Amino acid sequence: MTKPSSKKSLSKQDTAWESFRKGQFDDALDMFSEILKKGKKESALYGRACTLFRISDLEGAMRDLSLLMKMNPGNMAYLHTRALVHGANEEYERARKDLEKVLKHEPDNGEALCDMGGLYLVMEDYPAARGMFEKAADTDKTCACGWFGKGVASLYMKEYKKAEEYLNIAIKLDKKLVDAYMARAEAAFGVNHKKEALKDVKKAMTLDKNFRELLKEYVADNFREDE
Repeated sequence: MTKPSSKKSLSKQDTAWESFRKGQFDDALDMFSEILKKGKKESALYGRACTLFRISDLEGAMRDLSLLMKMNPGNMAYLHTRALVHGANEEYERARKDLEKVLKHEPDNGEALCDMGGLYLVMEDYPAARGMFEKAADTDKTCACGWFGKGVASLYMKEYKKAEEYLNIAIKLDKKLVDAYMARAEAAFGVNHKKEALKDVKKAMTLDKNFRELLKEYVADNFREDE
């Protein structure tokens, strides 16, 4: 989700968007709502929709997005965000249709390609998912999301060597991508490379303390002390 371009941007809106980018969603929501009390401002309404989505108020986000689509039905950012809300609501067909419209207008939109790939993963259409992530990686060779998605789709298809190959590239591009280490561990585990799998799990544990206890359980369930 990106802030729409605007030649005349209010300083309060800038501050609200900055809070949003920093993950200070309560502050962002208060500021966007305060701006909207003084009159309808499209950028502030979109900002509030994005913020509501991030705090999982999907009903509120969809309400604001419906207003935005009436104001500017051709805006691809609004359509893209609506697709994400549909996906979070498990309305996968609606999400797919919105993303298809975005990609029809913006075929090289790497973020939309990755979101479509992620949607296909949830829908368990793994070949279609890999195809979307492949397009994202082809569009931008430095797109860690594209390579990561290709790896995950390959993992679900039980093509473990391909999964490792793609995930190696994803990790090379983003060494802090915790999920990529975990996916690569699963791929290594799939071909009985337990030492490599354990190494990646331990790396993930050092990168994200929030998952440390969960990963300790994973290690205990899958590895013996001598492995």
